[in-house]
Amino acid sequence: MHFFKTTKILLTAGLAWSTATLAFGQACPACSNPALQSSEKLEAGLDTLQSGSFRATLYLTNGFNYQGGHPNFKGLSPEGEVIAVPLHNHLVELDFLRTELSLEYTFKKNWSAWLRIPLDVKMQTASVEFPEPVTPLEQEAILRNRDIHHRNENYSGISDLRLLFAHRLNGFLFKTGRLDFALGSSLPTGKTEENPLTAAAEGVKHMHIQFGTGTFDPLLELHYSANLPGRLALAVFTINKVPFYENQKGYKAPLETTSGLSVGYRLNDWLSPRLTFANFSQSRAKWDGVGDPNSGLISYNLTANLTFFLKNGLTISPGYRLPLTQKTLDEQGDTFEYGPTFLLNVSRPFSLIK
Repeated sequence: MHFFKTTKILLTAGLAWSTATLAFGQACPACSNPALQSSEKLEAGLDTLQSGSFRATLYLTNGFNYQGGHPNFKGLSPEGEVIAVPLHNHLVELDFLRTELSLEYTFKKNWSAWLRIPLDVKMQTASVEFPEPVTPLEQEAILRNRDIHHRNENYSGISDLRLLFAHRLNGFLFKTGRLDFALGSSLPTGKTEENPLTAAAEGVKHMHIQFGTGTFDPLLELHYSANLPGRLALAVFTINKVPFYENQKGYKAPLETTSGLSVGYRLNDWLSPRLTFANFSQSRAKWDGVGDPNSGLISYNLTANLTFFLKNGLTISPGYRLPLTQKTLDEQGDTFEYGPTFLLNVSRPFSLIK
């Protein structure tokens, strides 16, 4: 009894911390974690998880016009040497599509394993803005230098998988309350790059976009939901990734957190609208101990969803996410700021034991 009482106190403190982060702004950028994994939790019911139960959820996230870029004073000579040129701006836009399959299997009453498998397609467009006059030779040098940094290219691949083990507590805080507490690790399945900071200084073609961290990064998630009077439902969640070591290429991934508060209203048996306020924040990544100027973002967002409840527990939830405010940690870097994002979640429970 003492153990469960202590656990309840610790988890309550964790939820309080999650709510506090809503006010002070910590979380992660859409390019690394664009989907909110709590999006189906509010509709999944407040039931006890029975051994052998299984849930499959497909998350589709489509982002448009994510803006990056930075001012620059460097060009590249025909011989490949970095030279000084007048001020110009690298302008980078990113559209992306993430398809993520989430599999949740209950191996013991209220104990589950979660596996998330993301496939990303990232479409990059790069251009140059000239606020100062340049000569034709300077323009050629500027464009050569741009092309070793950013190009009009599409990239696709499997990103890092995430494996977690979760425990559900029913009747937490309120009679209708339910808490899912999950611990796990990312799996280094996504493609990584060599140090782009060193390559840029040497005038060598390189890539800033990565699909993984190259490390096993601890994960912590809390998902709390409760039914309220008047057909209302409340959810609070926090999703955290805490890298603690460098990969073999000298890259240490940033701390990332996604935290949010969601309120839904059950109109009838088959439809429920929902609003979610969330903040995303990413600290600075490092290459060989040097801060990466192309990382670091704090962003507040509002998401509107409609959830349709169909037969056999199937739910379909289209949504739209709008950035409210956002700030990059380094104004000279290439961190992408949010654009409009469309979401679609399809979730269905199964029973593997008859």
